[in-house]
Amino acid sequence: MKIGLGGGDMNWLELSFHTTHEAYDLVSHIFIEAGSKGVLLEDSNIMTEPREDHFGEICQLSKADYPKDGIIVKGYLAVTADIEKQLEEVRTLLLNLEFDSPYQKVLEVKTLDEEDWANSWKQHYQPIMITPNLVIKPSWLELTDNPSVVEVLLDPGMAFGSGTHETTQLCLELIAQYMNSEQGVVDVGTGSGILAIAASKLGAKWVYAVDLDEMAVIRAKENISLNKCKNLIIEKNNLIDGVKGLPQAPTLMIANILAPIIIGMLEDVKTVLPTNQLFICSGIVHHEKESVLKALTANDFQILEVREKNGWVAIVSSPSRTE
Repeated sequence: MKIGLGGGDMNWLELSFHTTHEAYDLVSHIFIEAGSKGVLLEDSNIMTEPREDHFGEICQLSKADYPKDGIIVKGYLAVTADIEKQLEEVRTLLLNLEFDSPYQKVLEVKTLDEEDWANSWKQHYQPIMITPNLVIKPSWLELTDNPSVVEVLLDPGMAFGSGTHETTQLCLELIAQYMNSEQGVVDVGTGSGILAIAASKLGAKWVYAVDLDEMAVIRAKENISLNKCKNLIIEKNNLIDGVKGLPQAPTLMIANILAPIIIGMLEDVKTVLPTNQLFICSGIVHHEKESVLKALTANDFQILEVREKNGWVAIVSSPSRTE
């Protein structure tokens, strides 16, 4: 397939792949690794999910926009000189995915111009109600005038950070539950900054967000500015060096990353998080739950709560060091 690069405005390719609910994370990862700045999920379950319209925010959905079953994952690649090579690599990776699927492993590709690409994001990205008082919404929608509702503004970005993924939602629910005005919060591996921003807007005393990925820090700073968070600092750093440089010890730490990384960082968490303070971790697949719980217990963490959603797990614990 030959695609003319032309001049003027940049063109984009919309990649679409119909898959199962079990495999959409794998497909999303392939699109993002190929260069997509985010993914859209057209989920068949969205038509049957219960929805409450408290603030006049939730738009009416059309069945024509969603598959009858499974999930259609969409990614976006800029048309560059090596686009054909990128597409072939994506196709190869998709064909080699090892999972049972009733759908053909066909990658559909459509060309969009800059305006179509931007509008495509807006068409699919709707407000997400985490709790009755916490909503994640795209920045182009009008703000509510209800003072009891906290709105986190976020433009579409990385798949793990827009509020659509279960691990992000679990963390947001737990932050809302445990937050108070005395909390000093550390968000490890902040990504888009969504958890740090939510903690700030829910009333944390101060928030420190850290990530080793420079591009994630840049994106998070944009989102922090969008939400006008004044008590939130973000920087590229590691957990130990970052937190040890703070004037105060944290009282709440959040890590929405991966189970093996969580297990590997527990010694560092104990070093910087005082005894009996809160550690919320997620990014844990159900079959990894017992391994993480075992590691927490072995490191003298008290398990306070385990919460699950669609095969994903979040755990609230507290270091209770024995002398």
